[in-house]
Amino acid sequence: MDVKQLAKANKLHEEIKELDSFINAASKVWTGKLESKGGIFKFISNSYGAIASEEFEMNTDIKNRVLDVLREYKLELEEEFKNIK
Repeated sequence: MDVKQLAKANKLHEEIKELDSFINAASKVWTGKLESKGGIFKFISNSYGAIASEEFEMNTDIKNRVLDVLREYKLELEEEFKNIK
């Protein structure tokens, strides 16, 4: 493994640890929110009792994937709304 590969592996390892920590915290609470500050999007799990709030700063790829999920959910809501009689 050369220096570039080692640096990339270390960066990936840190991102995986950060994401794992966020997923563990966020899966223990019912709600969360998306926040945008200065063009940076963050996914924030709400705190609940002894569970502290966690943040995950989204890069462009993750932000776009989250937006795709939200667009799909919006279409499902619109379809459900249309079917109300």
